[in-house]
Amino acid sequence: CLQKTPITVEQKANLFQMAADSTASSIKEKAEELLPALKEELGSEADGVNDDNLLKFLYWKQDLRRASDRFRHHIKWRKEHSYAFDDTPLFASKDPELKRVLESEVLVAPEGLVCKEGSTVVIGRLRNNDMADGRTATSVARMFFYTIDRILERDSTKFHGMTIFHDLTGLSRNNVDPAIPKLVFKGVFGTFPIHIKAVYIMNPPWFFYSLFKIVSLMWPKKLRSRVHFMDGLDDIYKVIDKDSLLEEHGGKRAHDTIKWVESQMAKEESGSIDSLYYCLPNTTKE
Repeated sequence: CLQKTPITVEQKANLFQMAADSTASSIKEKAEELLPALKEELGSEADGVNDDNLLKFLYWKQDLRRASDRFRHHIKWRKEHSYAFDDTPLFASKDPELKRVLESEVLVAPEGLVCKEGSTVVIGRLRNNDMADGRTATSVARMFFYTIDRILERDSTKFHGMTIFHDLTGLSRNNVDPAIPKLVFKGVFGTFPIHIKAVYIMNPPWFFYSLFKIVSLMWPKKLRSRVHFMDGLDDIYKVIDKDSLLEEHGGKRAHDTIKWVESQMAKEESGSIDSLYYCLPNTTKE
């Protein structure tokens, strides 16, 4: 009988890419088809909001009711929690404290880093979150919101969502503040047009488990089912190609956070940034 030829790693990667491209094309086509109806449904609520931002909500869900609801929830949350985007605009070029916290590399999203199934990878290193250096829970939450806002500019996020890899090596109690997850989760869940595909947690210290148990109670059941505790990097390599990871995780990728922040600031100052900030009335680009 004929024996099947084993599929190579390269062939498997090509198949994943073909599937991802097909999914993205389908989502994009459906979202663009629904855009006129979304504008009609939102009416004056969408005045001044450009197509790129409205499409983010349709990329998230190709359903008119759910996309319009998510847009409205985002606006409502912004108005009720103006610290997040608006008291000081959520731009590194306008907020020195945001710039400083971003540069501390608590959360990084290297350009082009995606998991094997295509979603954008965000890497957390909470050991860098020094709560004794003057930062507050609010400034850390704004850093999270800023990072998510930036990755929503990427096709990998629009069409495939976000995967979070938290490396908790070296985490201490000085790096955590119970107020941070409350602010972040209240802000992200139900308000941002983003799919959280999975959360991988590696090397958590003993005290993290009890904290996680309490914090995760506020999460939707669906999200809790997507959280995975990993024994080591070999488990991470099953979902993210090893070579594409940062050098500290055994990969070949170098990432310069200072330069990344500088590049975002340049986009902000030139007006080429594509931010949810501009979804709220009176925030249109000059």
